[in-house]
Amino acid sequence: MKRNLLKAIGISFLIFVILSWIIPVGTYTNGELTTNGIDAVGIFDLFSIPISTILVFALYIIVFAIIGGLYGVMRKTGALDKLVEKLSGKFTNREKVFLIVTVIFYAVASSVTGLIIPLFVLVPLSALVLFKLGFDKITAMASTVGAMLLGSAASTLGFNISGYTKNLLAVDMTNQIVAKIVLLAIIIVALIIFILKFSKKKTPALAVAKTVDTAKKVAETKKEVKTTAKKETAKKATPKKATKKAPAKKTSTKKSTKKQTKAMAVAKSIKKVDASKAISIIPLVVILALLLIFGLAGMYNWYYAFEINFFNDIYDSIMEVKIGDFAIFEHLFSGISQMGYWGNTEFSVLMVIAAILLAWIYRLKLNEFVESFIAGVKKMMPTAIYAGLASVVLYVLYQASYNGTGTLVDTMFAKTFELTDDFNVVTTAIAALYGSFFYNDLYYLLVGMSSYITSFDAAALSVTGLLIQSVYAVGMLIFPTSVILIAGLSFFDVSFKQWFKYIWKFALLVFLIIVLVCAILTLL
Repeated sequence: MKRNLLKAIGISFLIFVILSWIIPVGTYTNGELTTNGIDAVGIFDLFSIPISTILVFALYIIVFAIIGGLYGVMRKTGALDKLVEKLSGKFTNREKVFLIVTVIFYAVASSVTGLIIPLFVLVPLSALVLFKLGFDKITAMASTVGAMLLGSAASTLGFNISGYTKNLLAVDMTNQIVAKIVLLAIIIVALIIFILKFSKKKTPALAVAKTVDTAKKVAETKKEVKTTAKKETAKKATPKKATKKAPAKKTSTKKSTKKQTKAMAVAKSIKKVDASKAISIIPLVVILALLLIFGLAGMYNWYYAFEINFFNDIYDSIMEVKIGDFAIFEHLFSGISQMGYWGNTEFSVLMVIAAILLAWIYRLKLNEFVESFIAGVKKMMPTAIYAGLASVVLYVLYQASYNGTGTLVDTMFAKTFELTDDFNVVTTAIAALYGSFFYNDLYYLLVGMSSYITSFDAAALSVTGLLIQSVYAVGMLIFPTSVILIAGLSFFDVSFKQWFKYIWKFALLVFLIIVLVCAILTLL
């Protein structure tokens, strides 16, 4: 299944390669396009570019791998399984309620913060509960990863979305806030209805395998009990002399020992279950909550979003503390940026600290901690690698931006915007949609489109920012160049073909809703 994702990423790269042999690169300045000929991807580039992509976007790989390591430790403590049991138990016979709450949480959290990768930390936990409640993997994928991506379509205060439009298009952070809230509500309601309509309740493959395995063991035990009972009956009916001469006594002893061994194994299992009931989930919940609070607060740029200098002032005050002439905290906390300027590196460190704290609180031995962390990393590694490779097209465009000759996407943008004299909702939406295929990061998409849209008047820019960020989110929901989408598909073991077949009609509906809302805003 996961090889299909590699195939989808490869086809995306191949599309770009083919276009590089057809469409000339160009630059757009002062309202004119200057073409600079064909800048084709060569044979050697076919192999070197994916390798370079992994190196340049290695942080994506690291952060997803560490999420796996964190969950490996969480599972080893026993608290994760108990938390899943507790949550699923509370929503037994109310499975749809949990599904709806999950969609609303991820969509709203994504809309408000714009920080999807930190929120991804909760996806495995939500998935385990959804599976426990009987939902299939595509439903779980849509309720978590799908909801996060669509939440960013109507980003209200998310710096990584609305903050970029603020700084690159010179609009307020709260630009079109009412329209965004209305759009978010429409999208959430539509997504809930869509998921409930097409959700399938069935036991996940893993659970089925466990059930089948358990059933086999029960059948074998029953068979053994019956066999033993027959032999005991035969033993009583046989004369003493025959019993002494019968060589079957040794076999009986072996089977008796085997029976005792199985009984001891069952007893140990029961003992483990009883012990797990005594495990408190409070430390796990508290540490997860603190991880998210510090992660989201540290990665949200408060100064550039709202000109809040609180964290900068605290940071400076701490770093200025001295013992004599020695700046103790400046050396002790060297390498730590002030909150608001954290990235995936700092968040990865936070996750490692959280894993260590969990191991300490739940009294895991050092080798247990290391083994469980590594095991979790290994399970998550395919997801991490695919997430890194999803930026293969962006890498080429990223490198081309330094050459000064422009890109083929610049040429495509120029041809699209030449179709109309001024801002047009439809042409801008189309450009933003295919542009998100090439630029899987909104910042680079806005930079790429800025030469064309900055000529619009101020009123049009207000709507343009909302239109581009919303359409971009739809693109991340359907294109295999989307880092979060690819990571989600790999984690849930869903092929891109399955996902596209499931979501494309809904994505089209959301695209049309966004265009309609923005068209209405231009008339107001």
